Amino acid sequence: LNLLKDVDWIIEVVVERLTIVSSNTSGIPAKDMCEGRSEDFQKHFAITHFFNPPRYMKLLEIVPGPDTLPEVVETLAAVCEKTVGKGIVYAKDTPNFVANRIGTFSMFAAMNAMMELGLSIEAVDKLTGPVVGNPKSASFRTADLVGLDTLLHVADNVYDGSPDDEKRDVFQAPEFVKKMVEKGILGEKTRQGFYKKSKGADGKRIILSLDYNTVEHTPQEKVKFASLEAAKNASGVGNKIKALYYAKDQAGTFTFKTMSESLIYAANRIPEIADDIVNVDNAMKWGFARKLGPFEAWDAIGLGKSVAKMKEAGYEIPAWVAEMLESGKETFYKKEAGNLYFYDIVAKDYREVPVKPGIILLPSLKEQNKIVEENSGASLFDIGDGVACLEFHTKMNAMGDDIVSMVMKSADIVSNDFEGLVIANHGVNFSAGANLPLILFTAQEEEWDDLDWMIKVFQDSFMKLKYLDKPVVAAPAGLALGGGCEICLASDRVRFAAETYMGLVEAGVGLVPAGGGTKELFIRNTDHLFEVQKGGLYPKQIEMMPFIARAFETIAMAKVATSGPEAVQMGLLKNTDKMTVNRDYQMQDAKNTVKAMSLEGYTPSRPRDDLRVPGENTLAMIKLGLWTMREQNYITDHDVTVSNKIAHILCGGAVQENTVVTEQYLLDLEREAFLSLLGNPNTQARIQHMLTTGKPLRN
Repeated sequence: LNLLKDVDWIIEVVVERLTIVSSNTSGIPAKDMCEGRSEDFQKHFAITHFFNPPRYMKLLEIVPGPDTLPEVVETLAAVCEKTVGKGIVYAKDTPNFVANRIGTFSMFAAMNAMMELGLSIEAVDKLTGPVVGNPKSASFRTADLVGLDTLLHVADNVYDGSPDDEKRDVFQAPEFVKKMVEKGILGEKTRQGFYKKSKGADGKRIILSLDYNTVEHTPQEKVKFASLEAAKNASGVGNKIKALYYAKDQAGTFTFKTMSESLIYAANRIPEIADDIVNVDNAMKWGFARKLGPFEAWDAIGLGKSVAKMKEAGYEIPAWVAEMLESGKETFYKKEAGNLYFYDIVAKDYREVPVKPGIILLPSLKEQNKIVEENSGASLFDIGDGVACLEFHTKMNAMGDDIVSMVMKSADIVSNDFEGLVIANHGVNFSAGANLPLILFTAQEEEWDDLDWMIKVFQDSFMKLKYLDKPVVAAPAGLALGGGCEICLASDRVRFAAETYMGLVEAGVGLVPAGGGTKELFIRNTDHLFEVQKGGLYPKQIEMMPFIARAFETIAMAKVATSGPEAVQMGLLKNTDKMTVNRDYQMQDAKNTVKAMSLEGYTPSRPRDDLRVPGENTLAMIKLGLWTMREQNYITDHDVTVSNKIAHILCGGAVQENTVVTEQYLLDLEREAFLSLLGNPNTQARIQHMLTTGKPLRN
């Protein structure tokens, strides 16, 4: 050891035990789980409460124990956010933490109001579902999914563990719920809960709802309220909630009562369950898939106006909310210079909502005048460091003339003024495909020249992206169907979200992918066959049929990947395309990919003129297979018609095997097939049926 005094650099190699232990429970306090454990255990323990199903629910509540080291919490948050893809809410060690505490209260408040007003189960679900920014499962369908026995356990946990809760009695379940549990009516797990599947007199499937007076299932009633219809017609979720909250009918009374009680309850839980309104709002959005958290919803209905109405109805307003209003602050959130601020009840003033480095928010950039070019369907942003971002903002981000026009303009602007382009947006879905209503209308008007021009421009815009002299990176998430998939296929790289549902689905409406999708799947499935082998020679004979069949099945069966990794397996994405687990960081990751490609010295490729197609023999084999399937009634006559068109493109048409063609040749085949199918009444019927019902027609 004496020798160490003369050493300039000591490298420490002692083994460190840095294991973190966590629990997913929400029913046992962290302090109880730490009791009697070693000091080291207590320092490295926390609760990590994931919401079910973990794949789809973004929320992760982190609850430290009394002696948990701050760096343990920081490490858990960092790993779970970036690697696992979760949204982190820092909760206190209180019964059911944040989301389940407020969510369960709202559930029982809705039950109590329902019984008081004599509303039905289905009426409550209509009033607490998508119209107010909640999922379709609303209140009672959600309870069925959770399980009524689980719901009662959660409620009992709050009741027993929160003796000072001013609304403790709300967590005592109504008698009819207890009777349901006694009778084994527990929800989805027992195939009957607040709802039950059955068959009507005609043999068709019907869904019955519970009559809570008799605890028996009966046919659902039609739900009609004037205020509900008004809310549905209002623009934006905030205005929809406002339309119901201030309505004078029974639906308005229910909404006012349940929402007021839930908002006041949430306000009274700060700082008991969390330190600020941001954590509470995020918990409800990420854990219950709500579009607005309670304090965002309170802002939407007007804080001052709603508080006055609450006071008039006899509700006691939380002291800090009243104090906030008296000080002249009339919203929980406000925006200034593109930044979002929230009211902090400790500071009694606004604080900036923390934005982590690496998160790009296009609305903030819009407020900073970072839009380079825009039209009704899309906008081109300058997102910094020489990178532009093309955002779609039509309904479902469906592609029409406006988006195609902006793709062309963006390509020119990026070529001259930027280092590269990201194609991304904050929508739930990247793009649901082409504008079907426009296509159907134009076909019904028999404007074939216009349609031919429309498809040609569509193809040209994607080819322009593919061969742009700057790197292009698409960042899909949610649905990337039809044209939304094709624009990804045309990009140099794809930075996809884990939950990306990608596919060429045109066959489902009697069409073929005509924006280059069929061509690209042909290239991706066959290109590797013609790579120069060892010794510089091509193999003498290449059997293309298995690879053409793979592309054919993907398109003809309108297959949709159920995740980003599955899209790679299907050949819709390349192995060089990368995944971002937390979508918050996806746009920045795509931007970094553009920058890396630019720094490496990006060299664009050239349009292909060396594509070898399998020709007539392979086409004949596919047609024989289709004939066999039709004879066995697996497919319809029109399925055969559509599938033959797809095969015709993939095989290169009526040519000899190994004929060399260009990309443009295959694009022309796509366009010809698309237009001929669009003129077919069966295809038009399929499109109309999809637009009317949202379901495919097999005619």
